[in-house]
Amino acid sequence: VTPLPQAGNPKPRIFRLTADEAVINRLGFNNEGHAPAERRLAARKGRSGIVGVNIGANKDSADRIGDYERGVTRFAPYASYLTVNISSPNTPGLRNMQAREQLGELLSRVMAARASAAAQPPIFLKIAPDLVEAELEDIAAEVIEKRIDGIIVSNTTISRPPLRSGDVARETGGLSGKPLFERSTTVLAKMRKLLGPGIAIIGVGGGDSAVTTPEKIRAG
Repeated sequence: VTPLPQAGNPKPRIFRLTADEAVINRLGFNNEGHAPAERRLAARKGRSGIVGVNIGANKDSADRIGDYERGVTRFAPYASYLTVNISSPNTPGLRNMQAREQLGELLSRVMAARASAAAQPPIFLKIAPDLVEAELEDIAAEVIEKRIDGIIVSNTTISRPPLRSGDVARETGGLSGKPLFERSTTVLAKMRKLLGPGIAIIGVGGGDSAVTTPEKIRAG
């Protein structure tokens, strides 16, 4: 959810790769904005269940870090945890926020916003699976230094492993599903080594069975 509503990218923007058990999407963070989301969350407050709120920045925002601060402040009272999503490939320039200087400022301001909020749910940072070793090291260092509660590994990939689905496999956007499993699980294992045992990791990407799920657990 972003502060202001946005329609997302032009349709079609979701492509099913049946032969590969995969999906390509370029939704573009389509949502109705903070206010309607807050009304719905307020209406269900007190009910059971885990509520994760995935906060992002508007595509045309002049202050993207400020968008994340507003998301933390607004949704902290309703969320079991907050996800700081800087890894969507469908908002131009968003993934640049994973670079260490920008990331350090973002995490500092997000944590300050949580400290001042009406509640203090855990904060998770959602990262891309396409990062190189040095980038993962920088992220881990900032997560530890800023005392972030955990990492989500990972968002969709902009890479294209060998796929069988013909022309649709060449669509732009983030690839998810079975072809993401190996890449996302490898990054998960690397992040566990970098972060040590004390920081939570949510493993996402390609898990589809009682076989692949234990592999995520073994990876960290």
